[in-house]
Amino acid sequence: MAIRPSSGYELRFGPELTPMVRALLILNAGVFVLQFLSKSLFSVSFLEPLFGLQGESVQSGYVWQLLTYSFLHVDFFHVLFNLLALWMFGSELENQWGGETFLKFFLFSSVMGGLFAFAAQTLGWSHGIVMGASGGIYGLLIAFAMTWPNREILFMLFFPLKAKYFVMILMLMIAFAQGGRVAHSAHLGGAVGGFLYLQFFYRTSRFSSGWSLKHYLQKRKFQRYQEEMNKRVNAKDEVDRLLEKISKSGMDSLSKSEKKFLNEASKKYFND
Repeated sequence: MAIRPSSGYELRFGPELTPMVRALLILNAGVFVLQFLSKSLFSVSFLEPLFGLQGESVQSGYVWQLLTYSFLHVDFFHVLFNLLALWMFGSELENQWGGETFLKFFLFSSVMGGLFAFAAQTLGWSHGIVMGASGGIYGLLIAFAMTWPNREILFMLFFPLKAKYFVMILMLMIAFAQGGRVAHSAHLGGAVGGFLYLQFFYRTSRFSSGWSLKHYLQKRKFQRYQEEMNKRVNAKDEVDRLLEKISKSGMDSLSKSEKKFLNEASKKYFND
């Protein structure tokens, strides 16, 4: 997949890599290398039973598997396509939100994917050991489509689709998927998690953008500065009038209040 910006027709293969996405790419790739080495050396990976998601293990107390499953992958193409999607869609969203919010969003979507997969296994829809970052990825896809619904995506590198229609197709694929080794429940959970988190994030961001203490204090400071500048301008005009009066009629022509104002203004505004 590649993204085509809404303005213009220049194609580009993915956005600039962002710091948090880079860290997640390195982490996932590193874990996959450990999986590969353990299978090569010992014929079986010791990571998957401990960190892959299994309903029985979670019920026995291995609750960390609801998140750690998302850092394991089945094979090279599995990790390749997930990390490619993480880079292409995640970097855009991290640029929009910042690294901290992006990481919280991705982890929340991954955990929701784990919870849905766990629920499916508990209900008897077994997928074996669930692995892969797809829960978080589906959350990113939902967020991308909600943020830029009309941004065009080249589906399978050839077919231009708006992001909102692309995600609709993915959701239909989940709805009509039949068994197999793919944990569609994790995909659905990640998508639901992404939707819920994004709705919450939008609500809080709208509230915070409407009023904040920092914004209020900055506004008051600027208002006080404007008031002070207006006083200086008005004082200068009044001083110029009084000096003109003195030049024509002498100092005795000033009233007591005018003399007091001239004295205070000279001390306050014209000592520099």
